[in-house]
Parts: sequence; C-alpha cells; structure tokens
Amino acid sequence: MLLRPPQKIDQLLQLEVMQERYLDVPPNISESFGRELAGYLGEKSLPYFIDLITTTSHYDLYGLRLERNNYHFQIDSLFLFPAFFLITEIKHLKGKLFINEAHQLIQSKESEQKVYQHPLSQAKLQKEQLRKVLEDLGFEFIPIYTLVIFTHDQANITFEHPDMIPVQQLPFRLEELTREFSDPRLERNQLLQLGKKLVSMHRERPLTFLQPTGEVLRNIRRGVFCPKCKPLVMKWTHGAWKCSKCGYKDKNAHIPALIDFVFMFGYIINNRQARWFLLLDSIYTASRILRKLEVESYGGNKNKTYNLRFLLNSYKGRA
Repeated sequence: MLLRPPQKIDQLLQLEVMQERYLDVPPNISESFGRELAGYLGEKSLPYFIDLITTTSHYDLYGLRLERNNYHFQIDSLFLFPAFFLITEIKHLKGKLFINEAHQLIQSKESEQKVYQHPLSQAKLQKEQLRKVLEDLGFEFIPIYTLVIFTHDQANITFEHPDMIPVQQLPFRLEELTREFSDPRLERNQLLQLGKKLVSMHRERPLTFLQPTGEVLRNIRRGVFCPKCKPLVMKWTHGAWKCSKCGYKDKNAHIPALIDFVFMFGYIINNRQARWFLLLDSIYTASRILRKLEVESYGGNKNKTYNLRFLLNSYKGRA
C-alpha cells in the first residue's frame, strides 16, 4: 500500500518553471533540473516492480525527508514489512557504471565521467539515521536492510553485488529477503500507524528563490502563456485572457502564471510586480485580478501586498 507515493518535490516543480520561463537557461539550473528529474523518474518506476511480487503486505513511502537533532535526511524509498524494513537508494543513471579503488561510483557516458559517493554508503548512513528515529518512536527492534536500485534502462552495470542491482532484479531480491527475514516483528495495524506517523514527520526542503537583479529580470520570459500555444502569451481583453493565434479565452489564465511567479520570486507580490510579470498596463486591472484571488493581503492601497502561498498549495494538491 502506498502511504506516500512517488511525487515531484517542490524543487523539481520550481526547476520545471524555470526551464520554461528563462530565455537563456543557466547551466546550474539545467543541471539541477536533470538531477531532480532523474530522481523522480527513478522513484516513479519502482512501484511496478514492487507490485510484481506476491509476498506479505507492506507499506511504501517515497521521498521521505525526516529531521532528527536539527539535521535532515532523505530516503528515496522506504518499505515497511512485518519482519523487516527496507531502504532503497535509487540511481537513475545511464552509461557505464563502475566502482573504483576508492569505493566511489563512476558514471562514464559520452566521453565524460562523473564521480558519486558509493551508493551503499549513502543507504547505510540513512539506515543509521532512520534507526535513531525509530528508537525515539519506540521501534528499536526492527531489522533494517538496504539496497541500491539502478532504474535507467541504459545503465551498463559493470560490477556484481547482491545489494546493488538493476530494477528488473528487485522482485527476486525481495523474495530472497522475505525468506531471510521470516519472523514478523509488527502486526499490520502497527505497521500502518508507524507509516502514518513517519508521513506526518515528513518535512519538505525549503525553496530558494531568485534574487530580482537586473540581469535575472532581463532573462525572464514574462506573460500569461496560452495553454495551447505555449510559450505564446495571451492578452487581457474585455475581462478575459485571449490568445491572438488560436483564439482561446480564459478568465483565470493568470493563475498558472502567478504560480510561476511564486516558484521564481517567492510568495509575496504587489501590484507593480503583477503588472510587470503578467504584462498588464493598468493598475486597476492588476488590482482587480489580485483581489479576486481571495488570498491574504497586507498593507494599504498603495503598499498592498498579496500572499500567494495558497495558490501554490492548491496547485500542488492537484498535481
């Protein structure tokens, strides 16, 4: 049972917006986007292979980020079985993969090599951190096992290790583990309550917003995108947004654009910023649009600001 399904984290949603809104995407944004997207695709591929096994019931949590003693750690996927818990470190990497003499993971593709920490070391560190969290919750007697799963279909794995495997081998390795750990430690209702508790303890990584410097602002693609002709922008005409190419109309097309603004510049916006980003000429039109959002606002008429966090929460709830 999925207690926390694979999902796009805030950072990936933010980077997707930046990929669309930058006229010239900075290299660090492209690199971060590729890394976060790979992590999401890797997590997304796992449930299919987990569901292939016919084993005891379990509860699955993806992308769990927990805090202990003011430090955070993130687990790609955590599976709660009655007899043991399983942590998987997911690597969505293509190309030739090998472990060097310094016990680092090396990815070689297109005449380029990248160096990564040994993935089993990462998983074992998460194991020790999770063990302490479980001890705090009164579950200190559960065995925790770790696996590294390579999910990319073009991963050329040059080493053999029972705990570092391609995703296609996961069902068979899980069957072996359920035979090895055959003594149930928790009842199903205890597993469920623990899983729900861990979900409630999840903490999102805070977003880092762009600083609105002149260089950044000149590199931003502004406007309300037509959903059919993106990135062509729409114009506000007679109380609605209209696309000059396809004729599409929408009174609320500014809401996705304002969500883009949030992901880029933060939760607070004023009339001047709204006019700049939505390409509006009229102070009064911008004011009416912002007021109709029915979000929290601060200050008087001239210095009024609006908190768009509610828009972002609603957007993530639908994603």
